[in-house]
Amino acid sequence: MAATNPSSPLRGEQVGGGDGPTFPAGDALTPEDYYVSVENIQLLWLSGAIGRTIIAPLDRVKFILQCQGELQRLGTLDGSFRGAGHCVRHLASIEGYRSFWRGNLIQVISLLPITIAQIFIALPTQTFVFNAFPHHSAATYTASFYAAHISGALAASMVSYPLDFARFRLAVDIKPFRGASYEFRHSLAFFSQPVLSESPHLLYKGLCLYVFGSLLYQTVHNGILRVVEPFVLPETPESGYGTIAAQVGTGLTVSALSTLCLHPIDTVRRRMMIAATEDDLRYSSSMHCARHIMRTEGPAGFYRGGLFALVRMVATTALFTLGSVAS
Repeated sequence: MAATNPSSPLRGEQVGGGDGPTFPAGDALTPEDYYVSVENIQLLWLSGAIGRTIIAPLDRVKFILQCQGELQRLGTLDGSFRGAGHCVRHLASIEGYRSFWRGNLIQVISLLPITIAQIFIALPTQTFVFNAFPHHSAATYTASFYAAHISGALAASMVSYPLDFARFRLAVDIKPFRGASYEFRHSLAFFSQPVLSESPHLLYKGLCLYVFGSLLYQTVHNGILRVVEPFVLPETPESGYGTIAAQVGTGLTVSALSTLCLHPIDTVRRRMMIAATEDDLRYSSSMHCARHIMRTEGPAGFYRGGLFALVRMVATTALFTLGSVAS
């Protein structure tokens, strides 16, 4: 399978901030570049399922911290959490420790169709669009790169976005007090809502921000990487721990800056997703949602959960590194 990013000498920077499909940088692609076997698909699904299950508690806390303003608007929360520790204690005491994995089942199950969609829908679409453009100059090459990325992301999102929507909505569905019930017992209860039956397009609320966020993350990440990469010593057989530490630190810094750039867009998108099924609370556009956040919470509202997102990023990097070493 083709690599999704240009090779880099830095460690600790292989962290995706957005979940959208990425596009291979390089010359024109052929179908052989993204051919995979059934065994490889199974391995991709299994490794993804294990990794997502390990990170699931961090995801749920991050989502709740990020969207607590919207949960208050919805009437689920009476007040704000003072921090990640306060949120963790609330979930543990009110819902129990198993609740940290709420929504993970649909996430694990959906990884298989999402993986298949990325391989057999996103990559062929990206290849077709990329190769359809002339590559006579840097401008046309850049245009074909971004057009292919957007096309592939939109194609795969037709499958992945509703599944991710259900997983996210279950994760932020919290009990305000002990003995209260969830709004949605499981993913089928979410999909069976009358409003979604009448308006299925609401399952794609925030899709444009999803694709734009993925594009922004890659652009910022690769741009910063190109700036700092010449100043980082490459790893050689004679390299000591200092070189490796510098690479890891630089890679984490690049990923952290990219994640913080993406966070306000992701916050607006996820808050729109929460309000999508509420007729009286639904936002008419992303700008409507952004103006509401700015008016009621100020600039800090866009960065709620931002520090915890960095904690999740470090944990994901460590998990990725351990997986690479083990393989």
